[in-house]
Amino acid sequence: MSGSEESCSELAKHLDYTLLKPDATLLEIKARCQEAAELGLYGVTVHSSRVVAAALVLEDSSVNVTCVIGFPFGAMDSDIKRYETEAAVDLGAHEIALVVNPATLKDNQPKVFFRELRDVVEAADVRPVKAVFCQGLLSEKEAREASGLAREAGVHTIELLGGVRPEPLVPEDFIKLRDQCPEGMQFKVTGPLLRQSEVLAFLQSGVHWVGTPEARLVLEGDEIDEPDQKPFRD
Repeated sequence: MSGSEESCSELAKHLDYTLLKPDATLLEIKARCQEAAELGLYGVTVHSSRVVAAALVLEDSSVNVTCVIGFPFGAMDSDIKRYETEAAVDLGAHEIALVVNPATLKDNQPKVFFRELRDVVEAADVRPVKAVFCQGLLSEKEAREASGLAREAGVHTIELLGGVRPEPLVPEDFIKLRDQCPEGMQFKVTGPLLRQSEVLAFLQSGVHWVGTPEARLVLEGDEIDEPDQKPFRD
């Protein structure tokens, strides 16, 4: 295997296939999941209605199936989020990505924010939970409070979700968020990231995983300048 192939193989372990198009057919979901297995990706992220299909395709692979909860803005009732988590677990999800409700912090209700997170962590049982922050919906102060409450609730990964605002998601957005978070947190960013150079910029800034709707394009895109050097952090 060439140095470039080794670099792409390593990069694939940090990629998550975001399969959240509302009009994606079952055949499309299955095909993308098979592609994720062939590429050696870290995981796929799907709606709860697609968890069973994804889990069946990927059952003999190392690819993780993540189910989004409260997508896209996290504004629904907390009981609905807990139920959706329980359903995702029963359907075969390996991980949970919970979109937090920014309004609870803006309403000065940190206990409500914490309880929702804690309920979902409990419903997920031993499965990892990511707290998803929508780009631009939390101030720096609110992001600091939210990440602290997430850690207290048992969440160890913060995910920054782009694509919900007209401004593109850039590494500076992540760095601002990272600086508000407790030490030891893991990070993921998800958005319409299609170029390898974009993905590497996030990984070099400290992101652990990147969610993209086009993983193959990322892996086959821009050449890594120095393939013999690890271009991102563990």
